[in-house]
Amino acid sequence: MKKPNFFIAGAPRCGTTAFYTYLAAHPNIFMSEVKELNYFADDFQGNQKISFQSLDDYLKLFSGAGSEHIMVGEASPFYLFSKVAFSNMYRYDSKAKIILTLRNPVDFVQSFHRLNLSLLREDEGDLRKAWELEDERSEGRNVPKSCREPALILYRELGLFGKHVERLLSIFPRHQVKVIIFEDFTSDPQAAYESVLSFLGVPSDGRTEFPMINVRFENRFALLARVFHPPQSIYKMFMKVVSIFGVGFMKNVSKVYNIIERLNTTTVSRTPLAPGFRKELLDYFRNDILKLSNLIDLDLDHWLA
Repeated sequence: MKKPNFFIAGAPRCGTTAFYTYLAAHPNIFMSEVKELNYFADDFQGNQKISFQSLDDYLKLFSGAGSEHIMVGEASPFYLFSKVAFSNMYRYDSKAKIILTLRNPVDFVQSFHRLNLSLLREDEGDLRKAWELEDERSEGRNVPKSCREPALILYRELGLFGKHVERLLSIFPRHQVKVIIFEDFTSDPQAAYESVLSFLGVPSDGRTEFPMINVRFENRFALLARVFHPPQSIYKMFMKVVSIFGVGFMKNVSKVYNIIERLNTTTVSRTPLAPGFRKELLDYFRNDILKLSNLIDLDLDHWLA
């Protein structure tokens, strides 16, 4: 059986789903049918779409990989934020390749806050107020009941990409990590895609079409959203029940869940942040952006403009 040897590890709302979709269609790449497995993120078990009892359970999701597949991978955007995922991953395969997609942290925070609202993991619709709740939420107060992992609504911490990448590079060598800047990807998706194929060591498949994937959205029907995003206690009970039937059954449940969730969403436009608040966020992330720039040896001055 072939095993995963590369990981799209984050960040969310930065193009991870697009790359997962494009790479899954490549004839020499096998991607797990379920995205966001979060297997190596022991500290984010509430966000695992499948309950794994062992490494063998995890590897079963890659049993479809054949001799034609040079690279085998999965995409779990929350790996970037986990304090243990990369250490666990390194123990699993010290030669694994890691792909990161990153964007201006201010834009990321705004987009991820909107995503959390759509998934009912956030109940504060005003980003400024959610930003100001961080201290309380880090102490376990004012956390929405449907939030599966409180750490994933701490926007100040999540946007510190330099800090997260520094942790990654303390574990994996730089040559095994590929960083794609979201703005570069959106301006020239083919160049970004080809650079990832080169990093993975697979030939070009000649792809020229790069449709938008997982754009900004909100729920069509609030009631249906509440059914599919219940309080954490109910979700844990549900996962405990479906896990009885094994990994294959949970994989199919997750696929059906994703289809229904997509049908219940509609695309929306993004409302610009107030200039003063945007500057406040940019000032907060400024030193971390400079750290990230040094770590990946890339000019990010346009983020600071």
